[in-house]
Amino acid sequence: MTNKAFVLLLISLLCAGWISAQEQEKDLPTHPEQWLRYQKERTFPPKGERGGGSLSLPFFDDFSRYSLPTDDPEIPAEWQRWEDDNVFINSNFPIQPPTVGVATFDGLKANGYPYNFVSEDAYGTADTLTSLPINLAGLDSADHVYLSFFFQAGGRGNEPDDHDSLVVEFFNPSGSGQWIRRWSTPGMSAGDFQRVFIPVHDATYGNSWFLDGFQFRFINYATLSGSTDHWHVDYVIMEANVDEEDAPIVDLAFMDPEYTMLRDYSAMPWTHFKSNPGLYLADTTFTAQRNLGELGVNFQSGYRVEYEDQVWNHPNDYSNTNGQNIINPQTYYVVNDDVFDTDVNDTCAYFTVKYYHELTDAVISNDTISFVQDFTNYYAYDDGSAERAYGLTVAGGQIALQYQLAQPDTLLGLFIHWIPFVDDVSTETFILRVWGNSGGQPGSELTENFGFNYPQFYQNGYNKFGYYEYDNPVPVDGTIYVGWVQQGDQNLNVGNDKNSNQNGGRLHYKLGIEGDWQSSSISGSLMIRPVFKAGKTNVWNSVAENSESPLLVYPNPAGDEIHIYPGSDFENYELRILGMNGQLIRAESGLHGLSNQSIADLPQGMYLIEAHMANGALHRERIVKQ
Repeated sequence: MTNKAFVLLLISLLCAGWISAQEQEKDLPTHPEQWLRYQKERTFPPKGERGGGSLSLPFFDDFSRYSLPTDDPEIPAEWQRWEDDNVFINSNFPIQPPTVGVATFDGLKANGYPYNFVSEDAYGTADTLTSLPINLAGLDSADHVYLSFFFQAGGRGNEPDDHDSLVVEFFNPSGSGQWIRRWSTPGMSAGDFQRVFIPVHDATYGNSWFLDGFQFRFINYATLSGSTDHWHVDYVIMEANVDEEDAPIVDLAFMDPEYTMLRDYSAMPWTHFKSNPGLYLADTTFTAQRNLGELGVNFQSGYRVEYEDQVWNHPNDYSNTNGQNIINPQTYYVVNDDVFDTDVNDTCAYFTVKYYHELTDAVISNDTISFVQDFTNYYAYDDGSAERAYGLTVAGGQIALQYQLAQPDTLLGLFIHWIPFVDDVSTETFILRVWGNSGGQPGSELTENFGFNYPQFYQNGYNKFGYYEYDNPVPVDGTIYVGWVQQGDQNLNVGNDKNSNQNGGRLHYKLGIEGDWQSSSISGSLMIRPVFKAGKTNVWNSVAENSESPLLVYPNPAGDEIHIYPGSDFENYELRILGMNGQLIRAESGLHGLSNQSIADLPQGMYLIEAHMANGALHRERIVKQ
């Protein structure tokens, strides 16, 4: 990927490099579905726990269920098909894949961080996807054994450049063994999925591949500083007796995931939804599926709603019969006003929605998709995954996202999904803001906030939202705008979900404190979620502020020295001292218990003291130096 590709969309113009005082959207790390939460931080099961030995033909994976190494007890060992887990299994980056779920190759490690976070031009071998050993003993060239798969360049992500490539290699288990390149393609413009056939035999190697322990692998060569140069692989098959000129697939499968039955939101507070369910539910929903077999397939389809693993007593499963005579049919479903039982709980509820096809075809796992409809204490437009990064490159820039509340409530804070990309901006600061409505754009500020915050980047998982509290709870009603004002000119990179599109007319920004509000022209749904009291006594947050162990800083007002006590547990913590303009003055890590800090070199004024605890808790206190 070239430097130009890092900046994708700008207000008013396309630009070849970084510019200041602009609204920006960029590529970002791939995010798998929520149900792939187990992808990181685990050990791989030994062969004996998968049943042992090599796999037999046919080898198949369409990535509609988890097939990478994992120690998650909910994932059967026999589903495993691959030795490594560098790729990202997701349904958000590809465009019209053969079936729901693909393996995406890019420039990110397994933990979602770039392979090289120092140089944005670093280039080389990136992701690898290696099959488990396969037993081909007893076969030969007369058996016509082929590896086939579908691939797509770019999709909703970044197109690979000419010097990038996707490669397939075979492993010869005879003798010392070696990997031999059998197929490759250079970078190309985004387009439809293409199917590839690779014979196991050829004139050079003859029948030498036909042994127990044969393997194949995919590799991409890419820029290593981010989620760039995307390739998506789907429907991988290795089998015998293949005629590449006539190799039909008899399979009708879902193509894309679904994530909400609500009209505008993906999530909203349960107490708000209950006030008028019919207003917030969509009239209809639809699913997209691909018919890989013959035309004119009739199938029964529908959806069901479960609460706490039980299908609640609803009149029917919304089933309907469709005579399909097109290649990529869509199935529509009517959403009744009572689809979610509002009597199950007072303050929160989680419903599992499952769409299904009842038919017998090649693959059963791609005939069902599901999601959790979340009704707790926050609103959301996004589906929980980000395909791009969004931000402003101007000091004092402000971002505001509109929400129309179903009823009055108390605003407590924001969930924000930050993306690490090229530059580490975890020491940049911003201050939360909330505005009223003024003719369809942000109006007066509804409260004052002085607490400085930082983008929270996570390296041990996906789809992490940092939680940020307002200085004081804010009574709100009607239409509000939530967001922040940033102190520096660095793009803070907040996630932008491209599989939904609620930014239009709702997302606004200012290029500096004295600028005018402008409506964003960038499509998607910015991943900022306002959190409310919503009838709850205690509010769960992803980043805890421990009220039982408040930060003690004394004396206050202070002279030349302060004493900092983070709590009775004496756990490991990082200490930060900031000026009230957000500038980081001092940071010390590896501290335990009481810390004595000299501030003799600091001028008189107000400062913010922060203790970042090892368990994720954050303690803050303001002091005045006299």
